[in-house]
This record gives sequence, structure tokens and C-alpha cells, in this order.
Amino acid sequence: MRKPVVMAIGGFDSGGGAGVESDIKVLESIGVHGVGAVTAITAQNTRGIRDVVVVDPSSLRKQIEALLDDFKISSVKTGMIVNREQMSVVSEMVNLPLVVDPVIHAKDGTTLIADLEAFKRFLLPKAMVVTPNAIEAGTLVGMRVETLKDQITASKLIHEKFSVPFVIVKGGHINSAESIDVLYDGEEVIQLSSPRLSNRNTHGTGSIFASTIAGMLAKGFHVREAVRLAKSVTEESIRYGLEIGGGTGPVDPLVPMEKLAMKTKVMEEMEKFAEFVERERNFHLLIPEVQSNLAHSIDPRYVTGIDDIATFRGRIIREWGGRVRVGFPVAFGYPTHTARLLLSIITTQGTGNTLINIRYDPKIVESFRKIGYEVVEVHRELEPQGPEGKTMSWIVEHVHENLGRIPNVIFDRGMVGKEAMVRFWTSSMEEMIETLTTLLREVGT
Repeated sequence: MRKPVVMAIGGFDSGGGAGVESDIKVLESIGVHGVGAVTAITAQNTRGIRDVVVVDPSSLRKQIEALLDDFKISSVKTGMIVNREQMSVVSEMVNLPLVVDPVIHAKDGTTLIADLEAFKRFLLPKAMVVTPNAIEAGTLVGMRVETLKDQITASKLIHEKFSVPFVIVKGGHINSAESIDVLYDGEEVIQLSSPRLSNRNTHGTGSIFASTIAGMLAKGFHVREAVRLAKSVTEESIRYGLEIGGGTGPVDPLVPMEKLAMKTKVMEEMEKFAEFVERERNFHLLIPEVQSNLAHSIDPRYVTGIDDIATFRGRIIREWGGRVRVGFPVAFGYPTHTARLLLSIITTQGTGNTLINIRYDPKIVESFRKIGYEVVEVHRELEPQGPEGKTMSWIVEHVHENLGRIPNVIFDRGMVGKEAMVRFWTSSMEEMIETLTTLLREVGT
């Protein structure tokens, strides 16, 4: 099997949040083989950098030579290039698409690029893409970058002054409602917006952004599309920044892979539930007239919307003679009532990953109480008139407002045009199956 190869040139971060090891982690996560040449060894943790040992330029040259001699490298990403001698080596030896992350200072203020004039002379003119944040962009062109207008101006100045084909001035340091990155290609200004996230654990965002671009270029993507994908990966990694250490924790670039693995597990558990449903002799007793469906999410801590919740596209259907059929396939992002209700529960209290709607019957409700679950009744007549599709969020808001929590069993007795219904949620598929097994023994007698 063959993969594109990308070389990362930069420092080694002993805390694992940025640097070459972070670049390689990102590259591997997007299907690219990452190799690295180390410019400096840092002693650092989440609180800051304690020491820097600079690699001799001759050693850096040998590292790059070894990699170029053996690998077919498609693109290169640079980060911490410390001094003029190192910059000269990189400029001389690298003649491939180059993505430059100008890490002039670390988050704690430590200088990472000591010779800025050499950086401008040797590296920027070699760059295909450069990715400064607002502070770095201002340093490069000698202006304060504090607004979107300043970002646009700085991107054009960097392009013109250093002949960089693609300049991205990132908006993370700009005081605005959204985080807007500006991409300038010499002709067009493209603005890429995303929600501004409040997570304080943001160490390594620049490395992730630039190395993702380099990886996508190696896979054949155009710069514009590579930047869009890099912004998405970076946003997701910030959203789940790691609360480790006592300072600014690192972001997690592996979240997309982790969520994909979680979704695979969800689908396996949905199949297990379908086997249970079709095997149980009395399951038809739980199915209402409108049929049932099961909503099952990935780890609630990683749920951001309906796309992280799966249901059966064809529902769970009661057929003639007491047979039950599950309507495959399993689908993520299908906005069923059960999916919307589960999302509302997760959003409100951060727990629960499995939910089913079943037929209302006083015996069923009482059986849940006997099993040991708290049960709450909702009166649908109290629901205010509003847009279609808001009922599920109203149920959760109403219950939480009145109880301060959301019991596992919520039922209503229906109203004109609305079938009475029981909604039952759990924190695992195992609990769901075990409870429904016990429930069927109660109601089937």
C-alpha cells in the first residue's frame, strides 16, 4: 500500500501538544505518512517552555538529506526554525510545495524564531502557503492586525512583499463574534468563518492547521479546498481541547478518527438491538400506532448535533401476527422525533446515549416504576404553539425547568391528533436491552 509522504520540519515539544510529533500525528490521521526533521528539543509542558536545545545546522541537513534520499516527499511543512543557519539549510534543500507556519513566539512568549529578518529572506520567498495568526502577520509587515479589514490588508502585503502565492491570516486573535480566516491568492480574498469557541485548551492549533494543509496538498487537493478542510479539522480539535496538565492544554487532532470509531461501534450496537427486537416474542406489545424508533449516539461528550446520532431509517414496525421488523439501514443525521429528543437531553444535561419511544399503557408506566426508574408525566396541552419540530426540545425544557433533572421515563397521555407515548432513555445500549427485557416480562404476563 502506498501513501503520500509529507516532511515536517520543526521543534520537538516534550509536552506533545505541538511541534513535529504533533504534525506527524495530524498527517497520519488524514491518511498521509509523516516524517520529521527536528530543529530543536524543547523542555516544556502545558505551563510553558523551560529550556530549548537547538540542533546544529549540520545535523538538520543530515536529517533532511536522509529523508529526501529515501522517500518520495510530496510537500513540506515548517514550524520552529530557530536561526539563520537552519533557515539557510531549509531554503537550500527544500524545493517542494512548502507550507510555512511562522511560529515566531510560543504561547508563553518564548521566542521560537530568533532571526526574523533571515526568516523573511530565506523561508517566506520559498513558501507556497504561509499561515500566520493576526499577531504574526502584524510582525511580518509591521502593522497592528486587530480587525477583519487589517487581516485583509496584511494578507495582501505579505503576498506582495514576499511573493507568497497563498497567504492565510488566521482570525483566532481577532476580537469578533466569529473566527474568520482570510485567504488571499493574489486575486481573490476568501473569508472562512466558524463559530468562536471558548475552550481555553488551544495549544497546537497552528501546527494542526498548517500540517493539515500540507497533508491535503500531498493528496492532490487545491490550496483553497485544503484550507477549508484544515479549518474544519482545527475547529473540531479545539472543540475537544484536552484538559490535561495545569496550564493551556493541547487540542486533539484525532477527534475525527475517534468519532468515526465511535460511530462504527454505534452501528454495531444498533444491529445488536435489532436482533434483540426481532427475537423477543412480546416486543410488539411495546410498539405504538406510529411505530417505534431507537436513537443511539456516540459518547455524549462528543455530540454536537443530529449527525452524531443514529436511528433506523425505516423505524421499528409491528407486523401481522405479532412479528416485529426493524427498518434498516442505520442512518446518522436522520431527524426523527427520537433523535431530536435524545439530542435535547444530551444538550441539556450531558448524559444519555440511547432512547426509544414505546406505546403508552398504565401497566407499562407502572412497570418502569417497579423496576426502579423515576417516571414523569408531561401534559401536551401545556405545549405552546410554535414551529413544527420543536415538541421534543419543549418536552426536555419543560421537564428540566420543573424538576431540575430529566427522569429516564417521560410519558404523556396524548391529545387530539397526538398519540399517547412513553419515551425511555438510558446511558448505554446494555441498560436499554436489559431493562426492556425485564419490562417485557412484566407486561407480557
